[in-house]
Amino acid sequence: MLYQLSYASPTKPCKPITWAIKLQGDAGSQHGSCHVALELSAKHQLYTIPAETYTEKAAAHDRMKRTVTIILAACIAAAVFAYVYHSREKAALRRAEDAQFSISPGSPSAAGEPNIPGNLPDLVHQLPAGASAVVFADVAALRSAPIGRELSGLAPTSAQDPEYTAFVRSTGFDYSRDLDRVALALWPKDSPTTVLAIAQGKFDEAKIERYALRSGGKIVEHGQRKIYEVPETNPPRTVRFLFLSPTEIVLADGPGIFTMLDATRDRLDAAMSQRVTQVARAPIYAVARTPDLSKDVGIDETHSAQLTHLLRSIHNITVAGLPAGQNLKVAATAESDSTLDAFQLSTALEGLIWMGRAAMADPKTQRQIGPQWPALDALLKAADISHDGHFVRLHIQITPQILRAAVGSAPRENPTK
Repeated sequence: MLYQLSYASPTKPCKPITWAIKLQGDAGSQHGSCHVALELSAKHQLYTIPAETYTEKAAAHDRMKRTVTIILAACIAAAVFAYVYHSREKAALRRAEDAQFSISPGSPSAAGEPNIPGNLPDLVHQLPAGASAVVFADVAALRSAPIGRELSGLAPTSAQDPEYTAFVRSTGFDYSRDLDRVALALWPKDSPTTVLAIAQGKFDEAKIERYALRSGGKIVEHGQRKIYEVPETNPPRTVRFLFLSPTEIVLADGPGIFTMLDATRDRLDAAMSQRVTQVARAPIYAVARTPDLSKDVGIDETHSAQLTHLLRSIHNITVAGLPAGQNLKVAATAESDSTLDAFQLSTALEGLIWMGRAAMADPKTQRQIGPQWPALDALLKAADISHDGHFVRLHIQITPQILRAAVGSAPRENPTK
């Protein structure tokens, strides 16, 4: 088959003014060949192009399109695979890091028993039930870690807090030196008792008693126990404490202290206890219930409805710290209602961190924050947000430089350099 095109023009012969089509084919052995031609009379040039040429060019064009499509699809698939692989690898790495904070599967603690180092009493499980949050710190373990010196430097100096300095002088007790372990139960600020603490360490009971009575306190007998009650004016409240032993003391800012002396009262509830066991290896941790996290952090729903919804989807948060060489490794986990909420929240938090990093580069922001801005800047740069299922995780390494900057004692560079 041939396609013949004829172009003719009196003035411009190459301009198309005629079109001739010839069809040639075999009509069969009985009819012979058939030749039909239509020609327009004009001065013309005739071009003959085989049909196979069109077919080959069309096929080549289709092959090119398929090749490009396959290459693009392969590139997209490779990018998706790389993202999924990186996400899974990152999640596996984070899970391995989180395992350093938790109990070992199959250990006695995995069955619900507290993970007690050595023969030390389990302070956390002596706390009363119903607390919104519990906090534990093995201060002695942190003090002996390489970063312990920097953590001890967070204690207020006499110039920063004269009242605390007077307290140390009168009682002989300095938490950065004499406190070994402490467990706290926390309730909302409108509760009768907002904090109850059980502490172990070195206490001079006689000095502490004299200090309490000099401060307007009194002794109340409760069975065989002596409870010290000391009034506070700002805010108005009554602080109560008692010595369980020469090395153990209980303190509360309300009547909740009596639950520690009542054997019929429940101790730490099962839900809170289960979450505590997940971070029982860490020398410092906190577990909190968050029924309305958006309200707790002061987010106005009228200004950010989506962020308010995401924060309300979180019902508990766990934070744990573990010394790692010269640094303190910190992991925070928030449990969300769904995988979608966790993904959206992690994306929003990453955006806020990037915005914070950008803001820290502005000298005006640095001046507004003050001498502690390098610590905040370093924390934002070290923060790593991830999500795994319905969990959102924050990992960060706190360095000695960050701690020194936090208290405004970071060494200054030589301005002549």
